[in-house]
Amino acid sequence: MANHEKEISVAERQIYILSLLSQNPFGYTADEIVEKLKKWDVVLTKRTINRDIDELSMSYAIEEEERNGKTYFLARKFSMSNVDLTMRDLMAISFMQQLVQQYDHTIMGAAAEEMLRKIVANTGNLNQKHLAELEQSIRIIDRNEWKNQDVNPEIEQLITAAIEKQYKIEIQYHSWNSDETTTRVIHPYCITLIDQYLCVEGYCELRKELRTFRLSRIHKVTVLKDSFEIPKEYQKQESENKFIYLGGKYTELLVIQFDAETGRYVKEYEAHRADRLTENEEGVLFEKQTAVTSEVVRWILKFGAGAKVLQPQSLVRQMRLEAERMKELYSI
Repeated sequence: MANHEKEISVAERQIYILSLLSQNPFGYTADEIVEKLKKWDVVLTKRTINRDIDELSMSYAIEEEERNGKTYFLARKFSMSNVDLTMRDLMAISFMQQLVQQYDHTIMGAAAEEMLRKIVANTGNLNQKHLAELEQSIRIIDRNEWKNQDVNPEIEQLITAAIEKQYKIEIQYHSWNSDETTTRVIHPYCITLIDQYLCVEGYCELRKELRTFRLSRIHKVTVLKDSFEIPKEYQKQESENKFIYLGGKYTELLVIQFDAETGRYVKEYEAHRADRLTENEEGVLFEKQTAVTSEVVRWILKFGAGAKVLQPQSLVRQMRLEAERMKELYSI
């Protein structure tokens, strides 16, 4: 087993120990610190750790607690905000690394990964070892890497460059609603993420309004010589005109009555889709100002008889027709 005591400076080692003691509310014994470092092939004696803690206690408020016949050390009053990376910083970096991995095929994602690598490379060896260990402690289950795999990096680069220079762009865009490809001139205002999809938001000269275009549906981009100005009143689009993915120009008040069991699920997993959720005798009342698209219908249908549309009336009629069609489909 290698001995890294000489490789790691006393200052780095003591900063790391102080970080451990200040970030964990349960504290550490000297033996636990020895074992923690040993996992990374950093072999130190308990005596060395105790000496480090004694030296640290001369400058910082290190407390001792006796529990089950063992001495635990804590540094509750110490802030690590100005000293290298704290345990909380390392946890955040590990979390961010996993988040940006699903965008590593995009220019922005690759740049974000590189930035995090630079941060890690400039911290101490012990922090780097701890970070490697944290990778096993944090796991993002639903990463949905497939959502952005068809983004063309060249198209992304042209659009971000046009945004910076405020140049108009001509795009070949395949619309989901019409299933057709159209040529549009847009004023690209910003790159935005909608449910992990990379999109460009801007003014569409064809539709004469602010629109959002998914990058994966843009087949070709031509940067034009014409420039544009972002209106002073411009604000990034809020989500009220979209339910999940699809949007529309006109919105209506969507009101759904969920029964008790379904309402409990909606409150737990789908509450963010509502403007307001109200519990009542029947269950949960769901209210949302949104464009009523085919996506809304599919979302409601997944709840079966647990959901009853109350408004708008046009959607009530559509749901009745869907129910009749399903009854015919499953009739014997």
